[in-house]
Amino acid sequence: MPGRLKKFDEFFQRKAAEGGNVVAMARMGQAMRERGEAAEAESWYRKAAMGGDRVSMTALAHLLAERGAQEEAERWYHEAALAGEPHGMQHLAKSCERRGKRDDARHWYGEAARTGDLPSMAALGRLLREDGRGGEAESWLRQAAEAGFTGAMIDLGIVLRDRGQAAEAARWWRSAVQAGDLAATCQLGRQAERLGRPGDAESWYRQGASGGHVEAITRLGLLLHRRGDVDEAENWYLEAAERGDPAAMTNLGVLARNRGDEGEAAAWYRKAAEHGSIPALTNLGHLAEHREDLAAAEQWFRRAAETGDVQGMLSLARMLRARGAAHEAELWLARAESAQDDREPIV
Repeated sequence: MPGRLKKFDEFFQRKAAEGGNVVAMARMGQAMRERGEAAEAESWYRKAAMGGDRVSMTALAHLLAERGAQEEAERWYHEAALAGEPHGMQHLAKSCERRGKRDDARHWYGEAARTGDLPSMAALGRLLREDGRGGEAESWLRQAAEAGFTGAMIDLGIVLRDRGQAAEAARWWRSAVQAGDLAATCQLGRQAERLGRPGDAESWYRQGASGGHVEAITRLGLLLHRRGDVDEAENWYLEAAERGDPAAMTNLGVLARNRGDEGEAAAWYRKAAEHGSIPALTNLGHLAEHREDLAAAEQWFRRAAETGDVQGMLSLARMLRARGAAHEAELWLARAESAQDDREPIV
């Protein structure tokens, strides 16, 4: 009997949708999506969206994004955002952030945050923190953190740490770990290292690494590497590298070079560079310089320098000066000095 009633319900809902009822169109879109019939779901959501249903605008944008129609998806997110739909605002903000439009991203995260959307509060707080606006960031992050959003707990902890409130920062990070967010183990481990407590740092990194958190795996490897436990460090680096971590790949290259295997080192550095590691570019330059391939070395250093990497700039300037290009060398040295002044302290 329930099955027959469901069929009757869908029959009348379809009739209502075909008759132009926007709510019925949206429900048909949802029903078709749940059934896995994406094309028909998209058709119904499109009709409902064009009829002014703002939730359907966002649902349509999701379907378009899933099938790769990003440009049209963004147009519908924008329509949904203008209509006041929080998820549309949030996804539009994400799109703006991906394309480097941080002002637009902040605007739309802010609009969504003001509706009470927790992920948007957290994202807005993160952007404000990254822009050095810790006071503004704190209020948004604290609201999201107190509501249980772990990403906000981590960012709030960073704001508090930078203000010198280390104890409260640690409490938020521990809360995030207890809620299952292992990214916070890295913050706790780094804080323990800064305080000269390597045993505590190792404990936090091991907790994160055991749970499969890639940054924690790499940081554990680095801590072990620094204290001379090279074999275990290499095992952790390999695990992180298999998960695509460029820092771990770079460090495997360092270990290989320390063993005298420059071929293996170059292979790891190249793989790391392909995954976005800037230090790997500089290291490839050093390898090329060591084998006296100065043209290749300069190319690698230049690639690193052009990303804003200080070591790349300094190495490039040294090579330029050595071959008599003193003017360009001075330009790169000036850029390196400026970049060092602008960098946040390494923590």
